[in-house]
Amino acid sequence: MNPTSQYKLTYEQTTFLGLLRIYGYKVVINWSFFWALIFSALPMSYSIFVSKSFTEDFNTLSKALTTTFLAASAGVLGIVIAALTVTLTLFHNSLLSKMLETKLLHTFLFPYWFAATLWGLSIVICTGIVILDVFKLTEILPFCFVLELLLFLFATFFTIKLTGLIIRLALQRSQINS
Repeated sequence: MNPTSQYKLTYEQTTFLGLLRIYGYKVVINWSFFWALIFSALPMSYSIFVSKSFTEDFNTLSKALTTTFLAASAGVLGIVIAALTVTLTLFHNSLLSKMLETKLLHTFLFPYWFAATLWGLSIVICTGIVILDVFKLTEILPFCFVLELLLFLFATFFTIKLTGLIIRLALQRSQINS
């Protein structure tokens, strides 16, 4: 931080909930969430209204996709962490203290924490689905898989959104003279 800066970072501003308050609801309510809702609602609607076998359909889907979702979630979590590293290298050192004071740094970094959280939740839910399947607790399994499908798609679309953030940072960084 610049020695001339008088800004003091509080502990509250470094927590997940503190950063969520700074970033606001737009981290959740955005195009990523709406696309995830649409793509999750399609198979669910078909299963409920057309085939009329929601439990059977989603038990089958869960068996077919859970291990794939689990592996993909773990892999993408690592990629998100690597992308955060790339993003940090794009910040110009002379601007960091000003970005911290204006909370611009918070809004650039929090989406990575949020994406990592989504992928982590996906891993936990997939693991829970595998456990439910092993113990033959198939009554709750379809509902857990619907939640996992929504979360997996939201995390996927949100991670794509992060690509745009990196591109914007790179373009803005190119305008700064060293």
